[in-house]
Amino acid sequence: MLRTLFICSLLLIAATAPAQTKTYLRGNIFLYSNDTPVPGATITNLTTKQTSISTSAGTYEIPASNKDIVVFSSTGLKSDTVKVEEQLLKTGYDVGLTVDGTMLKNVTVSSNYQLDSIRRRNDYARIYEKQPGLTGGNTPQAGAGIVLSPVSFFSKKARRTRQLRKQLNKQEEDAYIDYVFSPLWVSKLTGLTGDSLHLFLYQYRPTYEQARALDRPSMIAYINDKYKEFTRKKIKRGTL
Repeated sequence: MLRTLFICSLLLIAATAPAQTKTYLRGNIFLYSNDTPVPGATITNLTTKQTSISTSAGTYEIPASNKDIVVFSSTGLKSDTVKVEEQLLKTGYDVGLTVDGTMLKNVTVSSNYQLDSIRRRNDYARIYEKQPGLTGGNTPQAGAGIVLSPVSFFSKKARRTRQLRKQLNKQEEDAYIDYVFSPLWVSKLTGLTGDSLHLFLYQYRPTYEQARALDRPSMIAYINDKYKEFTRKKIKRGTL
């Protein structure tokens, strides 16, 4: 009897417990260059395997939780990936996509990192411009102290600009790593090709700080050392 009452009590508690609220990642998808909305973009939650499509206005929403990995992609544009944080579930996440140069036809893509970097800075100069801080650029009319302007600092436009600048800086860092740790150069130094080359590039890709700290001779030494380590691991696994 007591056992039956205990089971009934558990079932009653489960039935009356509030359902867990489903959380969503929401925002806008647009082109970096001109803020044009990107309709029909695919949003994929790699953690839950769920997908969604952006609307004709470029807006999107997809079920997501803290630490989920979400990818934004569209034909002819470079994909963007974000690791969801609790704050993004509250404020939203606006995604700026750029044209994928490898998809362009009849266009010569420069492999000169310096020129490409300058071009990116010019294309997105408005994003790199210093934005108003908490003071909103204001100074007091008299006396000491500052005039706070949280409205301008926490506005949707200001948050979006800071977010875009963060994404652009990350893109710039990745471009520099690709420049000093390029597949072509690594292949020439190690003789690796195909899947082995891709695996090596993935496993031993330096951080931006490492890439900046190493000059060309040091980078050659780094690649050679990692190649020896890579080879030893393959021999140990019996894959050579």
